[in-house]
Amino acid sequence: MLYDQAFLSKDQDELIEAQAGGHVYSYPAAVNIKNSVGRDMMVTLLARSETHIQFTRPDGEEFVYPISSLDLAAQTLISKYPNDGIKNAVAYMDQGSLKLGDLYVQELEKRIREIDKKVEGLSRGYASSNGNTEKRTIRREVEKLQAERVDLQSKISDRQ
Repeated sequence: MLYDQAFLSKDQDELIEAQAGGHVYSYPAAVNIKNSVGRDMMVTLLARSETHIQFTRPDGEEFVYPISSLDLAAQTLISKYPNDGIKNAVAYMDQGSLKLGDLYVQELEKRIREIDKKVEGLSRGYASSNGNTEKRTIRREVEKLQAERVDLQSKISDRQ
């Protein structure tokens, strides 16, 4: 109950948006994208962050590619897929494909997911609690977590 009130979560909004039109945008996904110079690529999309996509080519080779290097139509298509971050980002950072800021944003997003889980657990505790003191304590904890979540989201926004 508190969880639902606290967060009409971005994840829920993304899921509703992703399911619009009967199409669910999930990974892996075969997509045809075009880079900014007009070269078509048929790829299997594996993941995306705010700045990069991770995909495999038909030959099985895996790449991390900047979204800004795609044409507008491909960028629009990619934006419909969940922003779960690049898997094994550290390896790509070593190759120079990702920057430290990408890892920082992924860690912030990870902490937001942890906060959401904790608030969900507190919400269950709140619903089963009989005492007013315990409910106030849970409410305060949820408010602290909400404030931290808002702070983390603003840090992510500042980076983008």
